[in-house]
Parts: sequence; structure tokens; C-alpha cells
Amino acid sequence: MLLALPITSKILIANTAIVVSGAIGGTWFTLAIARGLRDADYYGLVALFAGLGALVSVIVNYLVLRAAFAPLRSLEATVTAVRNGDVLARAPHLATSDPAIDKLRETLNGMLDALAGYRGQLRATSSKIITAQEEERRRISRELHDETAQALTSLLIRLRLVQNARTLEEAHREIAELRELTVQTIEEVRKLAIELRPTTLDNLGLVAAIEWYCRDYRERIGATIAFDVHGTPRRVHPEIELVVYRVAQEALTNIARHAGASEASVVLAFSDDSLEMRIRDNGIGFDPSSIDEREERGLGLFGMRERVELVGGSFSIRGGPGIGTVLVMRVPSIVWGDRRLGLDSVPTAIG
Repeated sequence: MLLALPITSKILIANTAIVVSGAIGGTWFTLAIARGLRDADYYGLVALFAGLGALVSVIVNYLVLRAAFAPLRSLEATVTAVRNGDVLARAPHLATSDPAIDKLRETLNGMLDALAGYRGQLRATSSKIITAQEEERRRISRELHDETAQALTSLLIRLRLVQNARTLEEAHREIAELRELTVQTIEEVRKLAIELRPTTLDNLGLVAAIEWYCRDYRERIGATIAFDVHGTPRRVHPEIELVVYRVAQEALTNIARHAGASEASVVLAFSDDSLEMRIRDNGIGFDPSSIDEREERGLGLFGMRERVELVGGSFSIRGGPGIGTVLVMRVPSIVWGDRRLGLDSVPTAIG
């Protein structure tokens, strides 16, 4: 119990013990010597007792302080070990630890454990991001191979047919087909470029970009995709607009690939306190908690969630088998004015 007392109490007790024992013992010893040496000079005796008292006081205080500050030295050694790269170092519990220092030790160890957990999450997140990037590269490669490369091969074949044409009429017919095929190829490349970085988003804003994407996707997949805007549209920071656009893009892609939906809707809601987007479909639905993030759809959901959380927003998915899916993302307006990110809100008229 004495060892577990605070440092101040240990020092007070030690010094009190020194004073009391010195007073009692010194007085008794002085009287005993004084009786035997009645005519002696007491000044030397006083100096001897003062020196012995000071020496004993220094030794006892040194031992007490050394034991009391041992937990602090342990904390210092732990911090030094962590700074030198030993992320598994933890401060041990000592029997002479002060209660306040013991709380500091528990706080330090808790912080180190939390940092270890965050480090593991960071490694997992980095792995998922790399996987998502590779999936995106694979998709772009597949698009280039299936669309652009085949179109260019067809152009090459058509050029050979023009070269081998026997009559001018046949050459004109092949050239006309070449022109049509070239236009189609340019359109496919343009669509791929827009998917990678939509110029509409930079020039006209979020509402126009998502409206265009919904219209284009409606034509490609043949499903009914409704788009609606609630509240007064406004321009927000380009980073937030890009996140909202990418989430809409990934969500509609997932609907086309996995949902088997005949109808979907995208709603952008602007209010004084938030920007919210809701995407709903009437597809086969799924249980969001059962999706493995190693799967393609899981990587898509992971990427959407990460994008939204990086700009200070919230992301949720509701639904189940047979009842479709509802995706909701929300970015509070307080984020738009975050000076650290340079965010602002500039109202504009968007048709």
C-alpha cells in the first residue's frame, strides 16, 4: 500500500520519518554522550550529527525518489522504443507506480493499441484501394479492347476493301461505311473519356452532369431512370461534386450489372444544412451486410463509402432480397465552408 501511494505522499512520509527518527535518535544519542563527556566541546558533536542527518536524508530521499520515478523512466523508455520503430513496445506496470502515473501508462498503452489498430486498418484500406484501382484499369482495358480496338480493326479491314475496290462506286460505298464506322469509334472514345473525367461536371455543374449521365445510361441499358432535383440547386466545392458524381456513376453501374432492375431513380436534394442524394431501384435486391468486399460489388460499395467519408459525409444502403435497394449519401453544409479544404458554396442558376 505504501509503494502505491502518490509521489508527494511517499516523499512526505520519508522526510517525516527522517525528521522524527533523527529527533528521537539524535536527542537520545546526544544525551548519552553528553553524560559521559561533561567537559567536552559540543560544537564538533553538533557538526557530526548535522552531517550524519544530512547524509541520511540525502540517501533516503534518493532511494525514495528513484523508486517513485521508476514508472516515469519506464514511460520514457517505451516512448523511445516506439520512436525507434518498435511499434509493439508497451509500458509495464510497476509496483511502485504512482496512481496518476499509472493512469498515464494506461492512456499511453491504449493510444499505442489504437494506433496499431489504425495501422492495420490503413494497410487493409490501402490494399482495397489498390484492388479497386486494378479493377478500374481492368474495366478500362476491357472497354478499349471490346469497343475501340475492334472498331479500329474494322477500319483497317475497310481500308483494305477500299484499296482493293474494282469500281469507283464500290469505293464510294466503302468510304461511306468507313465514315460511319469512324464516327461510331469517335463516339465510343468520347464516352469513355467522359466516364473517366466528365467535362460537363466542370463546366455546367453537378445537376447537369448527373442528368446527362442518367439520360446516357438510360439509352445504353434500356431501363427507366428518373432524375429529380429537390430544393434550389447550387454549386459546391468541385471535390464534393466529383464525389457525388462518382457515387452516382458507380451506383448506376452496379444496378445495370447486378440488380436486374427495370426502373431506377436518382434524387438530388439541396437544403440549407446538407446535400443529399438518394438512388433507388426495383431490382432483385441484396443484403448489404452479406457482401464480401473482395467481390466486385463489394469493392464498389467500399469505394463509394470511402469517397463519401473522405469529404465528411455519411453513406448508407438499405434493402434486401426481392425489395430492391436504396442508397443514401449525405454531405452536411458545414463541410462546404471548411477552410482547411477550401470548400465554399456558390449559388448559381442551373437549368
